[in-house]
Amino acid sequence: MIDAPEKPVARESEGASKIDPPVSALLELLPHVLRTLRREPALAITLTYLLVAMAGIFYNFTFYRLFDVPVLTLSQISDFLVAGIQQPMALVLVLSTFPLCWVFDKINLRGRRRRAIEAARLRAASTLSTWQRGRLAFIEWMNGRHWYTQVIYLLVVIAYGWTFVSAYATHRAEAVKHGDAAEVRIWMNGSADPLVPAGAKTWTYLGTTASYVFVYDRADGHAAILPVNAIARIEPLPMPKSADGNVMLAPIP
Repeated sequence: MIDAPEKPVARESEGASKIDPPVSALLELLPHVLRTLRREPALAITLTYLLVAMAGIFYNFTFYRLFDVPVLTLSQISDFLVAGIQQPMALVLVLSTFPLCWVFDKINLRGRRRRAIEAARLRAASTLSTWQRGRLAFIEWMNGRHWYTQVIYLLVVIAYGWTFVSAYATHRAEAVKHGDAAEVRIWMNGSADPLVPAGAKTWTYLGTTASYVFVYDRADGHAAILPVNAIARIEPLPMPKSADGNVMLAPIP
């Protein structure tokens, strides 16, 4: 009688050395997102618009806060809806968020692979100390659950957006205070002469909402809030020229 060939049996040590390849938390979430967007295509436009609008609202809050202007309390719903469209940097922020998530996911996946190798080494050990057993349990918990990673992704995106918008708004505010912004003359209703600032000869234009115009007296260091209904005319002045003769251009927030 010929004995049947033995079936290969994986040894315990070999089984312990096998490493399940870690799965990208971003790619694991992506199919669900793609299925949702395929079912509701308009949702992609809505989400993008909301992100851009939120970035614009936070930019306005940060920018005008540096001039002591409570822009949020002076804004209407329509101002919130167009806040992001008025700021090109809001679209840059949204578009740059996707590469940021991809880089963060690559870093996270590399860390998960490193922890998986360490877990396989700990499982193959004959005896484990209390610290090693705790470390193994911690690795298995982290590599076995993805929800916390997706929450971290969300926190990273929020922190990135907060830093990006704050830095840009602060940069623009400093540029305005140093004269890198449009200057205007303003005539109020019933007045033949333009409204004169306390310190400077002309006003520096900051921006506007549906009901108010915000201007800045650069010499005096104070902003003024003017109702739109009280303004008869706003005349923009030529932009100042730099030392090389070129016109200094600056976006108007």
